[in-house]
Amino acid sequence: QIPSNKISNQDIIEMIKYHSTAQYKGEIGDLENWVRRFLSITGIKSRFWRDAKEEPIDLIRIASDRALKMAGLKGNQIDLVIYSSIDRGFVEPANASFVCKAIGLEKTRCFDIVDACMGWGSAVQTANAFLHSDSTINSIMIINAEFPMDPIGSVLPNNFTIHNFEELQWKSPSFTLGEGVSVCIFQNNDSSFCKFEFIENSECAELCTIALLNFQKYISKNVGEFIKPNIQFSSFGAELLKNGMDSAIEVLNHLLSQLNYVPQIIFPHSVSLKVIQDAALNINLTSTIYSTFPELGNLATASIPSSITKALLNNVIKEGDKGIGWIASAGMKFSAFEIQL
Repeated sequence: QIPSNKISNQDIIEMIKYHSTAQYKGEIGDLENWVRRFLSITGIKSRFWRDAKEEPIDLIRIASDRALKMAGLKGNQIDLVIYSSIDRGFVEPANASFVCKAIGLEKTRCFDIVDACMGWGSAVQTANAFLHSDSTINSIMIINAEFPMDPIGSVLPNNFTIHNFEELQWKSPSFTLGEGVSVCIFQNNDSSFCKFEFIENSECAELCTIALLNFQKYISKNVGEFIKPNIQFSSFGAELLKNGMDSAIEVLNHLLSQLNYVPQIIFPHSVSLKVIQDAALNINLTSTIYSTFPELGNLATASIPSSITKALLNNVIKEGDKGIGWIASAGMKFSAFEIQL
């Protein structure tokens, strides 16, 4: 479910000019041109944010009702809810507790998975394990709600307020963020067991963060310069790409080498259309790469579910088909896995 307020690249540029003109130590025209080129290179054309009247919990209700209807289920038939988003209102208790209360699943077991943009992939693997190991669990709902663009929050207004050119190293990924919610329901099917491949590299964990109060007690002293305080989102995009491209390619190659078929479609985490295309060229893929990034932007944990939904609605895929999820995430971590639709 996508909110209604369509934001163009020009809207992003105007917002940056509004917040930065009095602060930027340089020519504001040069900053505008840089941002315009950056957005063009990524491949983004638009993204959607909430308007003043839209609340995330209402959009979650709409999406969960639709998911239940598509699955032919009632709410009381859901045995487990996993909330696996980055965006949340609570560290304690699980954000899932409040979401379930709001959508009428108060008695359903629920918990959070926090794993940056890998959240949905880790939730899918967890759901897969539950469905094959616990006979009491037949239907699992995974909720991903990404609504980071609050008027005052981890992104706005700080990441749109540019003081100097160097800040673009870690603020520019914010310019492609979209908002939206996905709700997926996974059901028990003894004939299906999907393969998962993961690569972890926590050596680069500091390159993309949203740090809590007193985060310093959990880090090595030599990484503090990368991490911004006060719950501010920072993402060193160029460094992430430099340190992550090889592992992203490797993890997908690992999965593909184990399959006895050529996947029809691959759903990547939508961090940038150019990055996705460059990685696909390196692997020489023949599968269709399907992403909503150009029109919806970076939806973080909801990006793959949004692409699957679009592909289903456009009859690119159908129920029963298999696809491949492909994620590179902060942490840093990389995954490729089968999805039984």
